Formats: sequence, structure tokens, C-alpha cells
Amino acid sequence: MNIAHLTGLESHLVSKIKGQDHAISRVCSVLERGQLGLQPPGKPLGSLLFLGPTGVGKTELTLECSRYLFGNESIFRFDMSEFLHQDAVKLFMGDETGRPGRLGKILSEHRQGILLFDEIEKANRLIWDLFLQMLDAARITLADHHTYDLSGFYIVCTSNIGSQQLLRPTRLPFATLERAVLSELHRLFRPELIGRFDEKIVFKPLSPDIQREIGRLAINEELDRLRKKGFELEISDEAVEFLVRRGMHKTLGARPMRKTVQKFMGDAIRQALKAGRPPSGPLTVSLLSDAFAIE
Repeated sequence: MNIAHLTGLESHLVSKIKGQDHAISRVCSVLERGQLGLQPPGKPLGSLLFLGPTGVGKTELTLECSRYLFGNESIFRFDMSEFLHQDAVKLFMGDETGRPGRLGKILSEHRQGILLFDEIEKANRLIWDLFLQMLDAARITLADHHTYDLSGFYIVCTSNIGSQQLLRPTRLPFATLERAVLSELHRLFRPELIGRFDEKIVFKPLSPDIQREIGRLAINEELDRLRKKGFELEISDEAVEFLVRRGMHKTLGARPMRKTVQKFMGDAIRQALKAGRPPSGPLTVSLLSDAFAIE
């Protein structure tokens, strides 16, 4: 790893992920130690447990870390709710006939990257036992009797445990809420599993100001993407507020923001093209039709 490139990791993440600077600094510590070969032998490159509500940046931060360190093809994502029931465990771990599960297939084909396990609390408890091996050593033996090497991977798990503590209206300081979330984590998971993570990080709920920052970031990224396709669009503060109000969700957080931006801008271009008008110019808000138009 180029040291100069690694030095730019934290500033890159801060520019992409809003409202979670406290998490980013701790994540960078783990990633930098891993990239510099400072992790003890016989361990994955690093392990992180992200806690907090949906749509606050847990998965997006992981994706950005992977893009920066390894490119776009080295993040391997599992929705652990798919492996809740015991009959689905074989799909993850493989079976005695030698048929590899999804994890074994990835580990046999790739040697480095980030393994992302979303909503780990929803996985079957048999899989929780597997994580004890994964986090403790860089080699695991799955149900297909094959042993796999994890020494080139970071392991990231996300969880919504304790989210209600963070979403409830309160004037309590974040440090108090953080302790409540971690206390709930300890009630659900065995201490030997929790203790194996290098960092356990609680993500903050998104304030209205941070929501606007996320909205503006998504808007600028979409404007850049469309500009490369030949569509020169301008956007007013009124239009930004329009998109932020529709892109934020009470329970999904900022997750719908990017799709909302893409939909409204794309529809404005589509309507201009169909009407034979130039698909470039200032975007105006039509409250009557709940849409954008290009002047």
C-alpha cells in the first residue's frame, strides 16, 4: 500500500460520509494498521462492528472504504436475514457433501477485500459460532470440510441493535445513548464474540443539517454524472430542499436519498427530451405536479 494514498483515506471518507466523523477516525485506525501489516499474525486484517439505525452510513462507509483500498470489486456483502432459519445455514456454510456455501465460494475465489455482514443479529446462532472462528483466526473450516484463509480480509458486521435508543426524542448526550446501545449489545451477544471485534462503533442519528449535507452531496454527484452524459443542469436552493424533504425517511434515514435525486432529475430530462426541448438548464420545482422541470 502506497503510504501517500493511505494518508488520504480519512479525508476521503470525511468528504463522502456525513455526520459520522467520530466513527471514521476509529475505522481508519483499524484499516491503516491492517494495510501497514501491524495486525498480529493469525488474524484477519481487521474487524469492525457498526451499530445504529438504518440509513445513517454504516454500509455506505464500508463501501467507501472498500473502493478506496481495493477498488469496486473487492467487497463481498451478505444480508444475514437470509440465514435466519436453520435450513438456510447450509446456504451460507456449505454442507457435508462438499458443496460450498456462499462464504466458501467467495473465499475460494478471492484473497483480499472486505467481508460485509449486514444485520448480523438476524443470522442463525450456528452462524454466530462461526464468527468466533472468523474473528479469532485467519483460517476457518466450513461444513464442506474445506479450510479457508481470511488473512487478506477485513470483516465488517452491521447491526440495528439498540436503534430505538438513538431514534427516541431525547436531550441525553450521545455518550449516554452510546452506552445504552452497547449495553443492549452485551445482552444479546456472548461476550467472547463481542470481545473479538477490534472496534465496536455506534453511529449517530442524522440531524437536519447533516441530512442537507447528504442531500447536497448526492445532488452534486448526480449533476456530475449527468454532465458527463451531456446534460448541463443547474439547481436552486429551493430544489435542494425539495429533494432533501423527499429523500429522507423517518425509519430508513438517508438510504432513499440517492434514488430520489436520480428519479426527479431523470424525470425532468426525460420530459424535456419527449417534448423536444433542450435537456439542459435550471431545474424548477413544480409543486402542483410534485416534479422537476427544466426551464
